[in-house]
Amino acid sequence: MRVNLLGPLQAYGDDDRVDMAPAAQKVRQTLAMLVLNAGRVVPFEHLMDELWNDTPPASAHTALQTYVYQLRKRFSLGNPRSGGAVRTAGPLLGTVDGGYQLSLPADHVDAFRCEPLLDRARAEFRDQDFARARDTAAAALELWRDDALVDVRKGPTLKAEAVRLKELRTGAHHLRIESDLHLGRHHEVLGELTSMAGREPTDERAQGNLMTALYRMDRRAEALQVYQRARERIATELGLDPSPQLQALHTAVLTSDEALLRPAGRLTAVTAATRAPCHLPAPREPLIGRAGQLARLTAGLAGRAREDRPLVIVGGAPGTGKSELCLHAAHRVSGHYPDGRLYARLRDGAGRRVRPAEILRSFLRGLGATEEQLRLGTTDLSLLFRTWTADLRVLVVLDDVCDVRDLTPLLPSGAGCGVVIGSRRRLFVSSSAVHVELAGLPFDDCLHLLASSVPRHPVAADPEGLRRLARWCRGLPGALFAVASQLRRRPHWTARQATAWVLASGGADSDPLGVRAGLDRTLATLPTELRPLAYALLSPGAPERLTPALAAAALGISDQRAEDLLEELAESYLLRAQQPCVNGRFSYEWEPGIRPFAARPSSVPVMCSA
Repeated sequence: MRVNLLGPLQAYGDDDRVDMAPAAQKVRQTLAMLVLNAGRVVPFEHLMDELWNDTPPASAHTALQTYVYQLRKRFSLGNPRSGGAVRTAGPLLGTVDGGYQLSLPADHVDAFRCEPLLDRARAEFRDQDFARARDTAAAALELWRDDALVDVRKGPTLKAEAVRLKELRTGAHHLRIESDLHLGRHHEVLGELTSMAGREPTDERAQGNLMTALYRMDRRAEALQVYQRARERIATELGLDPSPQLQALHTAVLTSDEALLRPAGRLTAVTAATRAPCHLPAPREPLIGRAGQLARLTAGLAGRAREDRPLVIVGGAPGTGKSELCLHAAHRVSGHYPDGRLYARLRDGAGRRVRPAEILRSFLRGLGATEEQLRLGTTDLSLLFRTWTADLRVLVVLDDVCDVRDLTPLLPSGAGCGVVIGSRRRLFVSSSAVHVELAGLPFDDCLHLLASSVPRHPVAADPEGLRRLARWCRGLPGALFAVASQLRRRPHWTARQATAWVLASGGADSDPLGVRAGLDRTLATLPTELRPLAYALLSPGAPERLTPALAAAALGISDQRAEDLLEELAESYLLRAQQPCVNGRFSYEWEPGIRPFAARPSSVPVMCSA
């Protein structure tokens, strides 16, 4: 069995001359999903979401079984769990727990043959073996007959895969052309480049390559016109200035830089020689109830390049979804930062500080630093990072930040760079920073989040049980997603059983919702001498509403020390200061959701922060 996805869907059995691709669209979708995940289990739920876009009919499972049966019969794929004879050779479409798995060698799928060729072409380009890079990239492009899956109906998964494959094809095209430019073949590629630049007027890589080809043909004025058109379209459509690389190329054309006339000119190679790093993890869940905050963050990060570097800070109590919001915002604006998207957490899972040098080495390695450069000390690594980012557009996402001093060596220097900070404490970094502080979600959003996460679970059909579950999560997205995850694993549970499981979070030895672990990581950022006092205030016997005098009496400490403790907890988003103040001092209340999940024996050891 051989399958071609890079164009109209083609599928061949024993006879390579007979295309046996099924005509029915849902069967074609099923085949495409199984082939793209060959060797991996595709869960039933993923297939049904692809085929019916989150609204499957009651007969969906039966229909899916029918489509799989048709594929098995058409391509003689067998089924190891059917009870019949098990095939010892050839592809198989097996039913495994929770889904289907197609066993198919990678070289039997054109998309899987394309990616290794492109990886090899990139390596040859980096080694300056431009002739081989050109031929290898051309071989990858020959596998394409049209846009990937062009005649297959696409649900969410296939749409995303088609976009990824399109970007792969565009990258191969650019790499082949840039190899030709290095080989002095600017005459041969001019027509192709002109067409590509016309189709993609904001693709700076295509515009830069066209400028280079025109300049080498002694058509300098036309090269400058290409830049002016690109600059206007980028400003109109994206609200941005051209990248530093394209601006540098424009300057070189204006000044008749002789380096541009040499086929191995540095300016033509800068975008292809090093692949822009993308260290961002994918968001784990959809974002619900945070549209306003997301809009503020993206507006702060996606505007025109300014004299001050775009910087946004997201803070909030444990479980309010700071990290997820940061990741959603970073992915939303990633197109504005073509030179790289870097990510790091400044605290590990136990709340210990990660050394800045370790993070800087990760950043610089992604940007192409040598092993010798990576052996530098923290100060020199920070200086190198600032130097490299001075003329780049890089987005840096720093999560679990607790101290401004930890940020200093990790901030990029270029005005075109952006910074996203997720913080467990209130920070002042810059007067121009955009600050977003997260509270618990409104109750209606909690219900929507929980119901949309488990739409086919019996709990979703129990409105009162759903409301009771959402109420116990106290507005915390982290707790709601933990409940949803448990329900997905326990499809037979009722709302009553799920509520009992949530209530177990009040026990001393369990933390099923993960909120207490987040609270521990936040408390680990407090000064060492204050941590035991903070845990004592969280005990069931301590007052819910606190004043310095009440805290001092409960803990046996001075009023001033009690006030310092309460202010530290407020700075860490655990307490909320209340107006009006009494005798010049504030009263404080715990943030919703903190006390109910904080019960623990007084003997629990306190974590270290370093």
